[in-house]
Amino acid sequence: MKLQDTLQEIKALRDEASAIRARAASEGRECRSDEHNAYNIKAGRIMFLEDEVRNVQGSPPNSLIRNIGGDFSKLLTGGGGTATPTGTFNPLNLAATHNPEYARAVHAFVASGGKALSDELMAGADGFGGFRIPGSELYSRQRNANGGFSAATYEGTPQGGSTTAGGYAVSVPTLQQVAPLALPDLGIFDASLVIPTATAMKIPQQTAFGTSALKAESTSTIATFGGTDPTLGQVELDAWMVGAVRVASWELLQDVQFFQQFLVDDLLKAQRILEGQLLASGTASSQPQGVFGNTGTGVGTAYQLTGGAADATTLLNSLFDVTATLKGPYQANACWIMSRATGLAIRRAQMQTNLFAPVVTTDPDGTERILGKPVFYDVNAPALPTATSSGVLPILYGDFKAGYIVGVRGGEGVNVKILDQPLATQGQLAILAYRRIDAKVRLSEAVQSVKISHS
Repeated sequence: MKLQDTLQEIKALRDEASAIRARAASEGRECRSDEHNAYNIKAGRIMFLEDEVRNVQGSPPNSLIRNIGGDFSKLLTGGGGTATPTGTFNPLNLAATHNPEYARAVHAFVASGGKALSDELMAGADGFGGFRIPGSELYSRQRNANGGFSAATYEGTPQGGSTTAGGYAVSVPTLQQVAPLALPDLGIFDASLVIPTATAMKIPQQTAFGTSALKAESTSTIATFGGTDPTLGQVELDAWMVGAVRVASWELLQDVQFFQQFLVDDLLKAQRILEGQLLASGTASSQPQGVFGNTGTGVGTAYQLTGGAADATTLLNSLFDVTATLKGPYQANACWIMSRATGLAIRRAQMQTNLFAPVVTTDPDGTERILGKPVFYDVNAPALPTATSSGVLPILYGDFKAGYIVGVRGGEGVNVKILDQPLATQGQLAILAYRRIDAKVRLSEAVQSVKISHS
């Protein structure tokens, strides 16, 4: 194929890939699965053709810089694909635009195996030899209930594949892209108040009201005012280290151009997955406090399921009842947390009871609501019991921004370290990603739970 023909094909593929993303963005939605597949195929073909062009033009050997063309946004688009259209979330490209000098310095740092150090890197240094991944602060960006990205990051501010060792990714032919697994539902993070922290932060809270009392008229006997003072407490946001390391051989990184990108993407997703588990069920002992089991108790008794037809009515009644246990000031910003399977069970219950007024509705933008309040799905929420159980808490309802606070030490973002020396004698490179996080329930009354048993 002539060089000019190849360049023309690359341009056409870029235009077609951009049109796919632009169409979804113009309609205010995420790409459908068929659109994702079509986009990925075009991106893989573009990457293959660009390599052919570089070979003809005499480009330098395979490297991260060559593979992503100096554009870290391709770490999330899967390689040499086209840039994401304006209006579509592309965190790494956004960060590089804001600070191109630092982004280029990090590119050189990663590509050189941690040897290329420059003054520009100091802007993202964490003091422990690690550096902020450009744009990673937006990789964990909070989402709305419909899955779209929130306006702010923080409150107030064909074939082939790979084993865990990466072996099968070297097969020929191999599409120059690993089809990534999607992140699970992690709605607790999205619904909560997320803030950056610099040190341990003490958060005062009121645990009991003060009281007032009647006062008799002072006549010959002096009557004094009575009452008691309010009771105060506090919770403390600390910072617990969460991270992971990925190890790859020098041969793999040299032979498989896209594997470095895949490792970074996998590290960021693994970070979010573990954080999501801790936000749901953390013990608060050297780790964040999970929200489940540490909120208000709702009506205080368990709703009993039996496996019979009456379960549908019981489940729906529990939803109506818990809304009445939440105080009025929290109702305006209230939402639901549950697993997607529980949400489906509620839809089925609505159908089985044939209610004249729907309990579950869906907005035009895709936001699912129960009794008018948005639903955030989280894979870590307990499932509805299907066998004998004394009670589980599969559903939470309340104002999570008032009741649950998440602190990320050092502000948004995930740090990266390149560990080339410890494994050098084995011919391996380690990439380490990490950040520190904590979470606490600061007002248990702001979130109420639904307890369900099964007999």
